[in-house]
Amino acid sequence: MTKQTYREVKREANVGERIKIVNPQVAIGYGKGDEGSVTETRTSGVFAQINGQRCGVWHEEYVVLEPVASTNTPDISDAFTQFIRDNADTIRAILGGVAKTEPAALTRAAVIEKARADVAELTRKMRSGSANSEGNYTFNQCISKPEFYINRNKRAVTVLVRGIYGNAILEKGIAKAAPDDVFHAEIGKAIALRRALGLTVPSEYTDAPKPDDLRKGHIVAKASGHKCTVHAVRPTHRVETGHRFSNPEKGFTHLFSDGYEYWDIIADYTIIDDTDVDYSVATEGAAA
Repeated sequence: MTKQTYREVKREANVGERIKIVNPQVAIGYGKGDEGSVTETRTSGVFAQINGQRCGVWHEEYVVLEPVASTNTPDISDAFTQFIRDNADTIRAILGGVAKTEPAALTRAAVIEKARADVAELTRKMRSGSANSEGNYTFNQCISKPEFYINRNKRAVTVLVRGIYGNAILEKGIAKAAPDDVFHAEIGKAIALRRALGLTVPSEYTDAPKPDDLRKGHIVAKASGHKCTVHAVRPTHRVETGHRFSNPEKGFTHLFSDGYEYWDIIADYTIIDDTDVDYSVATEGAAA
């Protein structure tokens, strides 16, 4: 016996059609994922039998389940496997002549730009109202929007995915930088949003290269826990009245913290946050 299958279509339902709840708002007697049969239609919604009772449902809360004609698709896996076995030597010869090329490693600036563009594209798809083929049910069927919360002290980004209609929270995603990682808000937003939508997080985000030089805007910290912001970088030592800094070959940095400016040795600090760094600008004493 062939089991009836359906496709989910975002449109207004007619009497007798089946619907599925994807964006519950009123949610009296039903919830996300429940199905039912439409008994009456109205301008703003429908009445349907769901969970054994008559429920009023807004149009934006459901998708229509349209029957799909079943087809018998031949299984080609066995034939393909046999083809590989019969032509193994030829296939090895062809593959042996193909040079394997490794993709160029992304720079940190490129990863940041990729993350920023990724968030913009995902946001567009969330608002489009058209079904997406990947991710979770919210991303596939609901019209939604992201709401980001950035906590740089905790080095974390949280995103709430809210429905366009009713503003209900549909999903939540969190990204938190590891203790030995460098926090960047744009990378965190991309990771958090992908997690909230049930999408794969690219390794470029989780394994992004760390900054290779100190720049204006970096937040740095000493082993003692003292944090400050880099104001400028000078690769040469300074001589002050009656005192010469030691280890001048390590270079010094002009730091800024709580309105106080001073100089210190670069090697004594670790970069922990580069959200405010403009990597398109070459800084004095740092590579472009």
